[in-house]
This record gives sequence, structure tokens and C-alpha cells, in this order.
Amino acid sequence: MLDWVLTNGWAAWLIIALLLGVIEVLTLDLTFLMLSGGALAAAAQSGVTGGNVVLEVITFVVVAVLLLFALRPRLLRRLHRGPGADALSNTDRLPGQPCVVLEQVSEQTGLVRLDGDVWTARSVSGTVYPVDQAVFVQRVEGATVVVTHNNPRPTGGVQN
Repeated sequence: MLDWVLTNGWAAWLIIALLLGVIEVLTLDLTFLMLSGGALAAAAQSGVTGGNVVLEVITFVVVAVLLLFALRPRLLRRLHRGPGADALSNTDRLPGQPCVVLEQVSEQTGLVRLDGDVWTARSVSGTVYPVDQAVFVQRVEGATVVVTHNNPRPTGGVQN
């Protein structure tokens, strides 16, 4: 068995890479994937040099360490950022949204229905908006929307 491993080192490294890949699928931590990359590099080294075990082990260690410390942190940051990380937050999407006054809105207080939720509201310039009037969100200040009768962000057409 040992004789086969020494003469077919590339195959042994490929088996190790495959096993590390399977462990990575089970753990999803990217550590074993980096080790698997080192094993693939060692398999390539074995195919080129024809069985220098010391050189293969050194190749495995060097490549695995480089992948672990150079590539893995970048990949983890990108994965944890997730899709749409550069997209607007929920409150950033609210300006320009229509809402309906539920309780008279003045410069100090009021209530509006916005996307099915009730929000505290106040008007922009002291204008008083009566119940059932359609208004638009101008900005969000904490848990209060500041509303106006003009849409500050028109939805039609192409915006630059």
C-alpha cells in the first residue's frame, strides 16, 4: 500500500483533496477548501516531479497557508456581506413613497399608513394635512416620517 502511495503520489493527493472538499461541504467554513487547494497543488507538484514526497508536502503546506491567510478572509468578507449589501436600506427606500393620513398631520404630530404600517408623521412646512389625504414621504427621522403633498422622488421616467 505504501509503495502504491509513493509511486502514485498525485492520486493520493487527489484523494486527500476530494476528502477535504467533502468535509468543506459539511462545515461550510472555507478552511477545508483552502486545505483542499493545497492538496491539489501538491498533486500537481507530484505529477511534475514524479514523487518527491518532501517537495509535495512543502508545496501543500505553503499553498494551504497562503490560501488560508490571503484568500479565505476576503472570501468570508464577501460572503458575509451577502447579496445586495450595497443596496438601499428599508428607510432609504421610503422617500417618495405615497401614504394616507390616518390622524391629522401637522408640524408636530400625526399618523399615516405607509405600505400597510402605521407611522408617526409630521409635515414639512407646517402645513396641516386632513384625514384620508394622500401625501408623500420626504424623509425619515428616526421612527417618524416627514411628509409633503409633492412627491420628492417621482417614480416615472429614467432617473440619473
